[in-house]
Order: sequence, then C-alpha cells, then structure tokens
Amino acid sequence: MTAEDAAETIAKFFNDLIGGWVPGAVLAIGLALLHLGPFELQSIFRLGDTVSAALIFAAILFAVGHALLGIHDQIVKKLLAKIRLAKPFDETEAKNRRSYEWFAELVKAQQTGGGARDWGYNDLRNVALSVSPEAASIGRRFMFISLLCNGVGTALAILAFDLVACSLLSPKLLFPYRHEVPWPVLALLLLGMALALFVRGEVFYKRAMATPFSIAIAELEFKKGANAGKPTSNP
Repeated sequence: MTAEDAAETIAKFFNDLIGGWVPGAVLAIGLALLHLGPFELQSIFRLGDTVSAALIFAAILFAVGHALLGIHDQIVKKLLAKIRLAKPFDETEAKNRRSYEWFAELVKAQQTGGGARDWGYNDLRNVALSVSPEAASIGRRFMFISLLCNGVGTALAILAFDLVACSLLSPKLLFPYRHEVPWPVLALLLLGMALALFVRGEVFYKRAMATPFSIAIAELEFKKGANAGKPTSNP
C-alpha cells in the first residue's frame, strides 16, 4: 500500500467516524443540557476518563448518529419535500446535464455491446468515481458534508420537538435554569438552524451526485489530449 492509499483510507475512516459521531454527540449533549443540567453533564464527561469508557461512549454516539441519518432519510427528507421546504435530488433532471450525457457517451464508446444509456445513474456515477481519483475525492467530500449537515440538523430538530413537548406537557422534566431563554424562542432557534442545515445538506448532496461526471470527463479528456500531443519515438 502506498502512502497516498494509506492516507486516503485514514481519511475515509475519520470522515465516516466524524459523520456519525458528531450528530450523536449533538443529540446526547443537547438532551443532557435540557433534562439534566450542566453539572450532570460534567459528571457524565468524567465517566469517560478511562480509555474503555471513552471507546464505549464513542461507539454509542456513532450508532446514534447513524440512526439520526436513517431518521432523516426515512422521515425528515420526505416531510421536507412534502411541505416544499427542500427540493429532493431529481435523477431525471440530472441525466439531462451535458456532463452526464458526455460521460455516458465516453463509457458507451468503450463497450462492444449494450448501450451505456441502459445503465442506471448510480452505476455511471460509480464508474466516474472509479476512473477519476479527483472525482472520487471531491464526491466523498461533498457527501461527507451533506451527511454531517443532515445528521446534525436532525439532532437539532429532535431537540426542538423534545423541548416543545416537555414545555407544554410536563415542564418538570426540563432542568430549571436560573436565567432561561423563553422556550418558544429557543425552539424556533433550534428549528431554524435545523432547516438551514437541511437545505445546505441537500445542496452538497446534489453536488456529490452530479459533480463527479464533469471532473472525470475533464481528467480523461485532458489525459487523452496530453498523450496525443506527446511525440512518439520511432523504433
């Protein structure tokens, strides 16, 4: 394994770890601050002083983070599309982009049978990610940002609904702070931040799904042009 491959593997691992851990940590810390207070939160942090406890906490938060991403895919994304606050990725529209059509033609030219247009969108995208390291790097980066925004946004939305439900139905479940922000203001702030993150996450998701084609085309065509311009040595 080369140094570049090792660095890429480490980057993938930490991207996946951070993408799951951060949303889980946001939800856990938010729930602790709402219901237990800052002093109990500090006590929980002290429990993680040992390596084994820290690893257990990290694993739990990682699992919670991925559960939040599942909630976003199955519930939040459909709800946002239904109330027209976020437009989902349109695969049919993306297929009409010139970069997709051009890359499909390049792939089709490499085949002896069967048309590339019969391939699914994700199949051709995987080909683009495979033939272009730059496209794969940027595609992963955009997808990581999208997942991080959606995960943290889902955590904030859950905190907002938890705050509203407890404030209306059972205020005793909330920790009594000496100087409290009115709960409607705090709930609106959390929901506003969540919506902003959802919109931003959708923007980067669309970029992650569409950008690799143009990058792969540029890399392949420039390489072809550079090789064509090199003088060939006569035997």
